[in-house]
Parts: sequence; C-alpha cells; structure tokens
Amino acid sequence: MKHVLALLALVAVLLPGCEPEGDTFNDTADEAVTVRGWVDRADVVPGRPFTYTVEVEQADDVQFELPDPGAGIKGLVLLEVDSEPAQSAGGRTLYRQTFELKAPLPGTFLIPGVEGPWRRGDEVGTAGSGPILIEAKRTGGTEEAGDDTLRGLKAVAPPDPNRGPLYAGGLALTALLLFMGWLARRRHGEAIVPPPPLPSEVARKALKALERSGKADEPDQGPFAFEVSAILRRYLEGRFGFPAWRMTTPEVLRALPQELARELNLEAAVRTVLEASDRVKFAREPVPRSEFTQWLASVRLVIDRTPPPPEVDA
Repeated sequence: MKHVLALLALVAVLLPGCEPEGDTFNDTADEAVTVRGWVDRADVVPGRPFTYTVEVEQADDVQFELPDPGAGIKGLVLLEVDSEPAQSAGGRTLYRQTFELKAPLPGTFLIPGVEGPWRRGDEVGTAGSGPILIEAKRTGGTEEAGDDTLRGLKAVAPPDPNRGPLYAGGLALTALLLFMGWLARRRHGEAIVPPPPLPSEVARKALKALERSGKADEPDQGPFAFEVSAILRRYLEGRFGFPAWRMTTPEVLRALPQELARELNLEAAVRTVLEASDRVKFAREPVPRSEFTQWLASVRLVIDRTPPPPEVDA
C-alpha cells in the first residue's frame, strides 16, 4: 500500500510539467486569464532538442501582459522560438509560444515559472505558470549518439614495441607544453572574456529579424505588435537598468529616466509604440501596414538617440 501511495505522489508532482492533451480551449471560462507551461518530456538527453510550450488563454475584455518566458531560462540553450497565430472562440483568445531548447551538459535544470498582471475594468490580478524541473542524463545509447554512427570499424592493431620510446617522448612533450601554458596563464592572467553585446546591438539585430520574418503582412497583427513592444522594452531595460519588460505600459512611461523623458520626441516615440501595440495585442484593433513601419522607425530613433554611456577607466 505504501508503494502505491508513493507512486501516486510522484505522478502528482510530475503532472504540471507534462504536455496536456489536445490543443483547444480548456474549461476555464470563469477565469480572466489562465497560463499553462509544459515540456514534451522532463527527462532529456544532453545535446538533443526538446520543446517548452507556454499557453495563455484570456477573456477578450482582459488586458494581460506576460513577461518573455524565455528571458529567465538559464543553463539551457535556446534554439528557436515559434509563436502560433492566436485562436479566438466564445469571447476568449488563446496564444501559444513554443521554445526549442537543449541541455548542453548532463545535470538538473530549472525552467522558472512566469507571471504577469491582468486588468478587467476595476478588477486586477495576476496569472502565471509554475516552474518545471529538467533532468538531463547521458544514455550511452544510439539516442545520444544521434546520426554520428560508426561504420567499418576494424580491430585496433597492437602498438609496435619498438615505438615505446617515441610514445614516451610525445607524452613528455605534451606535458611540457601544458605546463608552459599554465605558467603563461599565471603570469599574464586568464584569457579576457569578451563583454556581452550592447543592448543597442541586440535591439537592432532583433528589428532586422522581425522585418525579415513577414509577420507584418500576416492577417493576425498580434505577434508583430508583441515583438515590437518586446524589443523596445528589452532595450530600455538593458540600457537604463529598470525592469521595463515586467511593467505595464503606464508603469514604463512613469519610470522613464530623466535623460529620456525630457526629450519630448523620444518620450513620444516610446509612448506611441507601447500604447499602439497594446491596442493591437489586447483590443485586437487593426492598423494599416504603414503604421508598422512608423513603429520600427520610432524604436530605431530611441536607440540612435540614446548611445551607451562612455566607459570609465578603472
């Protein structure tokens, strides 16, 4: 009986991270917002991709903004992000984003939960998903080896006894080179780690990728509006050091630093992009294609007019 209870407890712990059945709306009509997160499997093989899916189901009269689920993932390698077109039915809208990940090494990894604020009239609250534990283990089998199969193996020939001194000399030379390298590092310090890319470089690269993605020409304008808002928020957070990604639009505008707020054209550019994209994301308000071009130009204006501060010599 104790074994049965232990098995039921284990199933109860693992179920939140498992993939739910089906891909339609769940029975959550009474809830303002529901956020679900799952992986296709919790036990993975290092180097082999697996998927992490985040699904948001919300009432059409609710304003909800969820932080980027991929921003908090540490240790795992993010390979690709795919946003599916929104689905609407019965006064509710379903959004789904899939992240292709892989574990670079064996070990235990945590995919943190995500949570965001929602508002419906005077009613406010938060909604989010819980954390998921990933266990990466080496199997030693064909799954880990992938396509690198071995063909035409031959038996290893025994070493020539006369080459023993040659092998010994090679090992001694290798050890000497390693020792010299260690001494060089001790004298000159460890290799300099290159600095992370500037927020402006990351933002410009993301804008180019968004322009090439074709999302601006899709019937559902929500994904494009989400990406533009996300690029601007991440830039503001990286450049000025306040959590713009986790704030609502009014909170971002109130938190703008003085050097940005006092430039009226820059403050207006930030306000226009965030407020207009909110109307597309939450109110499903369509906008002409030309307005998307203006959004991109406004984000580039903010980036160009706020260069990084000069480096201070130590």
